[in-house]
Amino acid sequence: MENEKHFYPTSESNEQPTREYSVNFLSSSHPDAEQAERTYDTQKLVGMMNRWWKQICAENNIDPNDKKFNNLDYYIFELGKNALEHGRGGEIKVIFEEGKITVIITSYKNWTGNPSDDILYGTPGYGLSQTKEFADEFMIETNGKKYTKVKGQDELNEVENSDFNQGTKITFIKNFE
Repeated sequence: MENEKHFYPTSESNEQPTREYSVNFLSSSHPDAEQAERTYDTQKLVGMMNRWWKQICAENNIDPNDKKFNNLDYYIFELGKNALEHGRGGEIKVIFEEGKITVIITSYKNWTGNPSDDILYGTPGYGLSQTKEFADEFMIETNGKKYTKVKGQDELNEVENSDFNQGTKITFIKNFE
């Protein structure tokens, strides 16, 4: 992975059990996509994310095939693909903490419509409804608003204003205790 410099741990400390990793990517339709080494098509992004996911799991002594992590990579990849294909690119952050994994996916395009409708950027958000169901905590921030999952409900509730105005930020947390 030496030519994949943008797949890197963003903070690492021997004193803290928290490890954070991120990957930045641009869609070829992004206005700043002249940076060819960071521009992806879907197939290239998924292949690189697959290798990245296996590497960061190994660094955290996690077996990605363990039942409790079942389909976690799918949810990360699917939301990353949505951000690439419809959100003009963005960033995926994965944070390993004791007993949980937090995933934050940001994109450069604002959400259109109602986040509870699972329509991302004007197109169906494949994987989004499954991710909401899988996650113990789920939040979307876009257009200055914050929406969260309420246990036992399918729809997201607008809970407060957000300082996230440019683009869309999806956060989901899975507890493994």
